[in-house]
Amino acid sequence: MCGFAGFLERDSDDAMPARDALLKAMGRQLAHRGPDDEQRYLDNDLSLVFRRLAIVDLPGGRQPIWNEDQTVFVVVNGEIYNHQRLRSSLRENHRFRTASDSEIVLHLYEERGPAAFTLLVGMFSVALWDTRARRLLLARDPLGIKPLYYASRPSTFVFGSELKALLVHPKCPADLALSDLGRPGGRLTSYIHGIEQVPGGQYLECDSSGTIRRHSYWSLSTFIDAEPDHRTDEEIIANYAELLEESVTNCLMSDVPVGVFLSGGIDSAIVASIAAAHEPIHAFNILEPNVLRTGDARAARDLAHRLDLPFHQVRFDYQTLAAELDWTLDVFEYFIWLLDAPRFDLEWVFKHELHRYAKKAVPDLKVIIVGQGADEFAGGYSNPADRGNRDWSSYLDRSVWNQLRLEFVEREGAPRDVVPYLSAPHFLRGRSPYHAEMLRRCTTLQQHNLWHEDRTSSGQGIEARVPFLDHRLVEFLARIPVDRHERLFYDKAIVRHAGRRWLRPEEAARPKVRFFMGSDVSPIRAIQREFLSRSFDDFRERYLESPDSLLSLPNILALRRMTLGHGPTADRAIGTLLECMALDVFAGLCRSIVAQRVVPRLTGNSPLCEVEDLDEDLWSDQGASSDLHPLVVLPDDSLELSPDVRFYLPLTADRSVGDAVCVVKGDLLFGFTPEHEWVVPLFRLLEAAQGGMEAGKLAALVGVTLDELTPVIAFLYGEGCVLRSARAPQTVSGD
Repeated sequence: MCGFAGFLERDSDDAMPARDALLKAMGRQLAHRGPDDEQRYLDNDLSLVFRRLAIVDLPGGRQPIWNEDQTVFVVVNGEIYNHQRLRSSLRENHRFRTASDSEIVLHLYEERGPAAFTLLVGMFSVALWDTRARRLLLARDPLGIKPLYYASRPSTFVFGSELKALLVHPKCPADLALSDLGRPGGRLTSYIHGIEQVPGGQYLECDSSGTIRRHSYWSLSTFIDAEPDHRTDEEIIANYAELLEESVTNCLMSDVPVGVFLSGGIDSAIVASIAAAHEPIHAFNILEPNVLRTGDARAARDLAHRLDLPFHQVRFDYQTLAAELDWTLDVFEYFIWLLDAPRFDLEWVFKHELHRYAKKAVPDLKVIIVGQGADEFAGGYSNPADRGNRDWSSYLDRSVWNQLRLEFVEREGAPRDVVPYLSAPHFLRGRSPYHAEMLRRCTTLQQHNLWHEDRTSSGQGIEARVPFLDHRLVEFLARIPVDRHERLFYDKAIVRHAGRRWLRPEEAARPKVRFFMGSDVSPIRAIQREFLSRSFDDFRERYLESPDSLLSLPNILALRRMTLGHGPTADRAIGTLLECMALDVFAGLCRSIVAQRVVPRLTGNSPLCEVEDLDEDLWSDQGASSDLHPLVVLPDDSLELSPDVRFYLPLTADRSVGDAVCVVKGDLLFGFTPEHEWVVPLFRLLEAAQGGMEAGKLAALVGVTLDELTPVIAFLYGEGCVLRSARAPQTVSGD
């Protein structure tokens, strides 16, 4: 895992020192990706900086790597796993300067041109500079595991491994593409107008005249449309297992220590089991209440002990995590900077901190193998434990069809109301539903899963490797005939059957559970709430009150008040406010990075600690928040609106924070989202009731249970909007 950035300029008056200074600034934004070395190159057309994380050929693998006559060089971010085999296949005699896997790309290009990319097995983004043709080639691996961005301007072409490096260049665009925030994952976006991602399986050619040509060298549709694999189920499973074992073994290629994230699920269990047959790699596990409750924590521990792996089970205590991380607005800014996006999710914090702990436990560790990508092409989402489907058809009907329809109307700009009524030919294009889903997942992986996997690991100078996304494995799955999909893909059957080579039956049968998001999300909400309390005041001063803020000050303050309540409304408000903060911080960072601001990194020894005994009382309440409902509402309690409260519909453009109802009490303004459309009749009934209404009757009239009503009443009561008395007076019915 490395990083590079650079630019081609035409008709530029900038002197070499100025261009070199700009390269240094771009390199500083990539220092976390390549802490071991920096090299810069400049000629009359091209300026390039490369930051190296030394994993293979530590002393000799410095980049750029030149060919024998110094006419072509290459820089590579990632790994070429089949480089040794490819060396023996070269047609000509080449003098290799290094033992690095990256050098094979250079000599293959000399012999075959861009067709070289079709021969590579690995994960990579590549920049090749041909000084004779004055031509730059940028290529990305088939599944888009390694990131690669570019921006083309009238006289400048800027490129790099991360968005932030491009933004340093003064001619690079920096305007937010707000319309991309709410889109499904059916297209790639940088969230910046004019900055694009090179899609997986494609390469670009850019010459000194500014001409850009885009080419595809790999597409999953080629294998979906190819002749299906007609072998028996048993033969298919055996072949899949062989490919998977080879892929995991490839991922062990390293001259530095390698680790594995062992969640307790089947994917990471297979990876750890295969790897353990070659070397005793360190295994790391996130321990938090839901992981403990689902049984994944114990399954991971049991497997690590059976495989005799050094095992590190790291406790993420929802009661103390914010304090342990010393969470501030600066830390929040760091994560937005690191992730290169106006997005925020606790999963990314957890993974980042597990990587940081791994560096603390094994200081020389630079590679972590993860199970990412095991689900997307093998039916992994067809029967999850929290929302299972009774069979394959149910999964296609409930999940796949609706998502395909939704992305079709988003792509075509049609209203969402038409989604249920669309016929299949318009968005399946002659393919089966699951083959269409596979193609969709190629994009969502790049836009989401692989993006955050790359960033959270690179923040600690670690390379994340993903053996389930060897393109040969994905091609293999794509060629499985449609009439075998139910047998081999429902409940990820092909992976489970293959996994029995290395796992015990009970290990291969473990259910699919979402990462740390179980049935009780109160520990996650508690962490989010504490993150907000530690950062919002500074956010208000630094961003919200700035004239450059994208947000409405009164509406955000109203949203903040909503987060102080309890229950579903407050939970949704917490998530919405964190997303709004991420958006404003991202916009601010885009502006400041142009001025060459470098955000301080979150490095150093992890403050977290390991757990030795799962039988100890880790969380006495098993993760349940102790104050979810501080107000107990009984059926005969009388509820009435405070005299100074009013509400109105529809919401006005300048005051609204929700879509259902807006409540005003003096200077207090807050709203309820459509999730609680019953809040509108609730307020109407409370307005009509003179002297109050019994809580039980009120709940019945609006069509909810008392338990569902209580969190909203608790919030309104805490804000002084609702008065409550234990003895119920006479009420006036609102029906």
